[in-house]
Amino acid sequence: MHNGFPILTWHSINVLENSYSGSDLIAFAEDLRLLDRSGWTILPLHKALDDLATGRLQPKTVVLTADDGSRMDFEAFDHPTCGPQKSMVELMREFRDQTASDRHRLHLSCFVIASPEARAELDRTDYMSLDVWPDHWWRPANESGLISIESHSWDHNHGSLSQTVQHDNRRGDFRWIETFEECRAEVDQASDYIEKTSGRRPRFFAYPYGQASDYIRNDYLPRHGPDIGLKAALGCDPEPVTTASDPWYLPRFVCGRDWKSPEELAGLLKSL
Repeated sequence: MHNGFPILTWHSINVLENSYSGSDLIAFAEDLRLLDRSGWTILPLHKALDDLATGRLQPKTVVLTADDGSRMDFEAFDHPTCGPQKSMVELMREFRDQTASDRHRLHLSCFVIASPEARAELDRTDYMSLDVWPDHWWRPANESGLISIESHSWDHNHGSLSQTVQHDNRRGDFRWIETFEECRAEVDQASDYIEKTSGRRPRFFAYPYGQASDYIRNDYLPRHGPDIGLKAALGCDPEPVTTASDPWYLPRFVCGRDWKSPEELAGLLKSL
């Protein structure tokens, strides 16, 4: 496509079995090869947005993102039922070494949950205390040149947490983050912690569940986002980014929802 680009999204935490449909890591590796074979050019999110805004975007540009910030974004992991798993960055390095193409600027924007307390509780309640959500890897990931650590909010207003910053403790839906104080806690506090821990302030924010209240999308982030270093925010509406897209609710395609096989991804890309 000439007047826009798709953003594709995976979750490295999604490993249920060693198959394309059962593992976002396996899907990610196959999808990289499919993108290359199909003539797509991978660019960092900031570069694709700049090129789109200045009219320099090349046809068949694509951007890669990952949500939730599992350590499997950056580190190999010994899965209790699926065995050793290569990280997304290792898969990217293998792809870079194996492909003959030099057109890509290979890069993955990783959106992490900032709160260490929330990540620790989610690890206990949802992931058998496997320690899948530490943050020691954020700084070396930023320094790798292949990954940037971005914000997926303070606590995701996650339904599995006993307490979130939502003032009535209504959890499981990010549309309930709809006051100034809640937004400060979910957005500003997250950026501050990520900068302190990773050595770099986030430039992008991804709404948990792809959900946004009218207030955070139309008022808080447009008004306050630039002051804390944010350039755009990402939702999950399945369409390409164009010049008409709302910069505070950019669309994305999600693995497992919008495509479940290489054939489905190929068909999706051909339809753009």
